[in-house]
This record gives sequence, structure tokens and C-alpha cells, in this order.
Amino acid sequence: MWRWIHWIDAGCILVCAFTGLFIANPFFVAHIQYVMAWDVAIHLYAAVILDVSVVIIAYLYLFSRNEREINQLRPTRENWTNLMEAFLNVATLNRRKRFDSSKPDPLNALFFVLLHALVILQLFTGLQLYVEGFSGNMSSVGAWWPGLLHFTTDWTTAVMGGSVGVRMVHYATMWFVLSWVVLHIYYEWWRTVVWKESDIAIMFGGYKYAPVSSQEVAADTASSTGAQTSSSLLDASETSTGEDRGVDVN
Repeated sequence: MWRWIHWIDAGCILVCAFTGLFIANPFFVAHIQYVMAWDVAIHLYAAVILDVSVVIIAYLYLFSRNEREINQLRPTRENWTNLMEAFLNVATLNRRKRFDSSKPDPLNALFFVLLHALVILQLFTGLQLYVEGFSGNMSSVGAWWPGLLHFTTDWTTAVMGGSVGVRMVHYATMWFVLSWVVLHIYYEWWRTVVWKESDIAIMFGGYKYAPVSSQEVAADTASSTGAQTSSSLLDASETSTGEDRGVDVN
């Protein structure tokens, strides 16, 4: 499920960025009727899918049966230490590593909290810009829809200095999201290449190939050899018992 959400989010971010740039500054002329209307509609639908995925991820962070990422964000001494050590490892180009990178990474969890905060900001500012297009506060589904949007997003105009401020914040946040994507790709490359955690392979194939130490190999070999020896002894015992049963004592 995480892989599906990951690639759907990646596609939605790219679609929203491309269509948003066109809305801000139409950079090509297409011989398609209502090209701007289609662009706005695609932008809105992709943004809705992205926002819904954020809600799903938030639910999994809190209530997942397998691994709750919220545990990596609790202000405990262990999480704080792992967070700082992961940051220092990247900052010092792997000259310092004093944590177990195979365990969940609080720094990575913090990265995604930042992304969700940016997406939520895009949600409110985008809906405010969207509701401005309704004439007379009416829509095809009735007046309740523009009224609901005004009720939930009008605070952005007061905080950001009017419609122009909302538009600038929405536009600037898009560049922060794209910068986050670049940082995310670099960090996952770091975890895969430097820490040997195969995080990139997880998103493509669904499997993680972790390095195995020589001690673990020796332990597995000894365990396998012991199991084979026990199996051989058991077979010999069963054969002997069978032969004994076949002897005519008379």
C-alpha cells in the first residue's frame, strides 16, 4: 500500500506543478478549446487526490497495525539521539555514524511531516484561490459549496494580506515542495548507497536486501548443518527401527 501511495503522490505532485505553472503563466498555445479550463480542472483533481492521500498517510502514521511512524516522532531521548546522529552523518559525509540505520529513521519521518505541512498549506491557499472563481457565490451543486470553502479558507486572505498574498504563498510553497522532492531523492539515495539499506529497491520491487555480517552467515550455516545432522540421525533411527521390526524372533 505504501508503494501505491508513494507513486500516486509523486505523480500528483508533478501534475500539480506543471498545471500550476501554466495557470500562473501560460507558456504555450494549444489548439484545444477551453485549454485553461481543462488545466484548472486537472490541477484541482490531482490536488484532491494528493490531499486525500495525506489523510490516509496521517491515519497510517497513527493507527497502522504494522509500523506506526508516529512512534519515531515522539520526543524521547532515543528518538532525539537517532535524529541528531542521522543528521550529523549526512552533514559530515558519513564520517560519523553512531546509530543503527537499519531501524526506522526519525529524520526521514520528520522529512515527511514537513511535506504534509506544505501540502496542507497548499490545500487551504489553493481552495481559497479556487473559490474566488465562483460568480455570485454560486456553483453547480448549490451555494453551500462556496459557503463551505469561504468558511474554511477565508482566514488565509487575512493572514497573508489579501488575494495576492495567498497567490504568492501558494506559488512559493510549490517550489518548496519541489525542493523537498529533490532532498527526498538525495536522502533515499544516501540511505541506499551509503548506508546499504536498499530503500530505493523497496519502492520499485517491494523487497529490501539488507547486508549480512560474517557472524550471521556462520550462525546460519551452523544452524543449517545442525538441522541436517539431526535429520540424518532421525532417518537412520527410523531405518534401524524398521529393520528391527522386520526380524523374525522365532
